[in-house]
Amino acid sequence: MEILIFIFPLLSFLTFQFFGRIKNIKIIYALNSFIMILSFVVSLYLFSKLLGLENDLPLYFYSIIKSEYFLLDWSLRLDLFVSGLILIINFVGSISTIFILSFYKEHKVNHDILKGSSLLIFGALTLVTSNNLIQFYLGWQIIILSSYLITNLSKKQNDFHNNGNVFLFNRLSDLGIFLSLFFLYSNTNSFDFDVIFESHYLAKNYESNLLDIECSNFELILFVLFLSFLLRCKQFFKKDSTYNFLKIKSSTLALLYSGIYLPSGIYFLLRFLPLTQTYYNFFNIIILLGLILTIIFTFLFFISKDLKSLTLYVASSQFGIIIFLIGLKAYNGAFFYLLTTIISLTMLFLSFAIIIMKLNGEHQINKMGSLIFKTPSTFLFTLIGFLSLIGIPFFSGFYSKKLIFTSLLSINDSFIIFAIIICVCHIYLLSYTLLKNMLIVFFCQNNCNIHLYNKINEKMMLTKTLLFVLAICLIFSGWLLNNLFSGSNPEYLWNLVLNVHSDFSLKHENQIFVWFIKLTNIICLSAILMSFLNYIVIPKIGNNVKIKHNKLFKKYSSFLSLNR
Repeated sequence: MEILIFIFPLLSFLTFQFFGRIKNIKIIYALNSFIMILSFVVSLYLFSKLLGLENDLPLYFYSIIKSEYFLLDWSLRLDLFVSGLILIINFVGSISTIFILSFYKEHKVNHDILKGSSLLIFGALTLVTSNNLIQFYLGWQIIILSSYLITNLSKKQNDFHNNGNVFLFNRLSDLGIFLSLFFLYSNTNSFDFDVIFESHYLAKNYESNLLDIECSNFELILFVLFLSFLLRCKQFFKKDSTYNFLKIKSSTLALLYSGIYLPSGIYFLLRFLPLTQTYYNFFNIIILLGLILTIIFTFLFFISKDLKSLTLYVASSQFGIIIFLIGLKAYNGAFFYLLTTIISLTMLFLSFAIIIMKLNGEHQINKMGSLIFKTPSTFLFTLIGFLSLIGIPFFSGFYSKKLIFTSLLSINDSFIIFAIIICVCHIYLLSYTLLKNMLIVFFCQNNCNIHLYNKINEKMMLTKTLLFVLAICLIFSGWLLNNLFSGSNPEYLWNLVLNVHSDFSLKHENQIFVWFIKLTNIICLSAILMSFLNYIVIPKIGNNVKIKHNKLFKKYSSFLSLNR
């Protein structure tokens, strides 16, 4: 049955490729939705099946190519980590498919987006189930190809001269990934992951000296591999890139790309951990890289003034936090946070996409307002996603946040204060910025196009049902999965699943920074109150004639208007 997870997305792509131009296209769309939902159900079954097995070692299914000369046994590698990524990819894929079909009425738009997204999902599934370097590289190339098809780069030749830097970065990324995989093969004489992972015992025989720092060849190779992945992702953030999220017509594609590239990036890091588990330089660099990405994207979403970039930068900042946790070797915390964050971000992506579509593609926040009267259900779902993302008790994000704070016990004392300061600032800015924009969009003065505003309605039963299911997941999934990730036994389980042998201390069991959790809750509350003060209370009291002409009040009001 496991092979159906791959057959369904590939079948969806082939269906659109060969039958997408028929007159009765609605049958194809209905079939595609059914296929994607079925694929998600099968992936959910696979996750629960592997969770119930007593044997925690990787399982292999459906041998494709076997060669003793190249030490290659090509089959699907399935373990709890891989099945979790499959679940995330199919979850986001099925949600995006249903949402696109419920909003887009243009057959050509539907056809191109759904065909490309099916191939994108197939490529991601091929990547995360790889048990050898060839399949790993093939899956990544399918992801790149499908991204190219979705953005329809070939039809935008007039933008080609503006994409010189993007083209160069993409070629450097391709070269870096190819050379990294080639050097992995050269150092181990095998394409097979299991043979490669056993080679970490020989790593001391392959040491290099870089800037007076001794490091193994495997550390350099894997750092270049992950850096090449980040270099490819840079194309989504450059203004002169055709792949830039703000240029993509469908807001839902931002969700689709995030739901594919984020798990793929985590896979790039976690799959090859056995090669670096005994070396600290690699993990120190990953910690530093995670902090840098978190700081950069926290600043970007704080100054963002449109909904598209806001959700993209929030998702990227969460990716930085996950990288930071991997650097701390808190693998169970990183994966738990990935699961809960993906659900919260999906809710925010869809809610903001509804607003943008209702306003005919308008995504500037300062051109919105008073939408609570037109879209009360959308506001409720946005609020649920917001509360879960910032970790309010007892939403799903709260449980993963508790596990993250427990992981801070393993940090060096000289570094813990700096990490706490970064964490506090991120939580405050995230809470303040998201609620600020929600207040502007739903409660503040109406700056919408009045003709579009009057036509807005929430008669979208399918979309409401979809968001309601997501809301149930946000409320209960953290509680249901908490025992799978929290405690010493789950930590041992995830070390075993990832084939690493890092020591973990039993003294951390049931120990949590209670004071830190209380502090972060206070920080979230203070950020919420500050948002209400700035964008609800002050505009109300500004109508008072005596206060309105106060110099200090006028300066503060003008400052708020600039940041709106």
